[in-house]
Amino acid sequence: MKDTSNAWSTLSRFRDEACLFFKEREQLVECGLVALLSNSHLFILGPPGTAKSMLAETLASGIEGASYFYAMMHKFLTWRDLACGEVIVREDSAGGIKSIRFRNTEGPLLRAHFIFLDELFKAGAATNNSLLNLLQERIYSINAGEVSKSPLMMAVAAGNEMPASGEEQLRAFADRFLIWYEVDYISVAHPPVCGLSLEEILYLRAEAQKVPIGRDILGVINSLRAALRLEHRIEPSDRRFKASLRAIRAYAFLNGHARVEIGDLAILEHILWAGREREVRDVVRKIVREFSGDAALSGVEVLFREANEAYRDAVSLLERADREIPLDDTQRKRRDDIRKDALARERSLTEITESMAAGIKGMSSRRANTLARFFLNQTNVLRKALIARRGVEDPFVGAAHGS
Repeated sequence: MKDTSNAWSTLSRFRDEACLFFKEREQLVECGLVALLSNSHLFILGPPGTAKSMLAETLASGIEGASYFYAMMHKFLTWRDLACGEVIVREDSAGGIKSIRFRNTEGPLLRAHFIFLDELFKAGAATNNSLLNLLQERIYSINAGEVSKSPLMMAVAAGNEMPASGEEQLRAFADRFLIWYEVDYISVAHPPVCGLSLEEILYLRAEAQKVPIGRDILGVINSLRAALRLEHRIEPSDRRFKASLRAIRAYAFLNGHARVEIGDLAILEHILWAGREREVRDVVRKIVREFSGDAALSGVEVLFREANEAYRDAVSLLERADREIPLDDTQRKRRDDIRKDALARERSLTEITESMAAGIKGMSSRRANTLARFFLNQTNVLRKALIARRGVEDPFVGAAHGS
């Protein structure tokens, strides 16, 4: 039996290296590790070209003895295509009667420890139904009357969009993925090496589920659930809430906590939304942060959205000013007024960055602080882009002195 005494330090080192690899996406790394430690699956929502499969590949390639399988889902894909390998044909002669028997062999999907299902909702209903047992119970059947156990440790799935509200069958299938993460375009560096074995992963899983959840924390979770249901009519399934306790314990374990702390409830931000409506995601994010002590982070995120709106307005005004042809004083004044409006939007970005910086000072959570600083840095990028767009810090300073 392999020594597991260094498993925790190896996991911590991999977490730090992976956070450097997936730049500005520390939460994605944490969601992936929480899914792995809680025996759950991860769904990543995002546009094409955002390296959604890279997390599963990074985990599988760095774990000793782990195998990886990738599948692109589409409506013509069948369970046989996914699960079966070669067909064994055998001729039997019993009682003078000849018969031919066919037997399916296991394909790479059924032997994989990590799988990545791309375009999850593109497959047909029959294929999804056959995948349910594999994802939920880790069992499968490819020959009549035979049920086998799969070594599957974690599935990562991806999609560009969510199923519509009327597609209940797809939504039920999606509910098998406990943790959800919405991603945009990311930057990556050098791939990290996990260095853990499959045996160590199983050990860490067992240790993670030993982290106790106090009655006070359970009370907060119940209050959070009531707030979503009564105030916003958002009702995640009972199965999802029950499974979320595994993820909360895993997140506390990942953070090095001896018991679940209030800040560990932040992982629920990626569990309690499961729909395509942007409003639902925003409400869940806001409520979870309020209950997990990350209310200040919500304030910074609101400021970041305001910054994006101000930036878009400023660019639109500058483009409109560029189209103006100053043939006389009236037209020249109109163009200058438009530019002044654009400059006002730019100055509002400076005020927003100052407010963000003030909000960050009061954050004690590492996770909240890291994400808030990302919002602050991106806002500074927008402000500098407007300055570069004009080529000067303030185009009206000279005009003001000259008047």
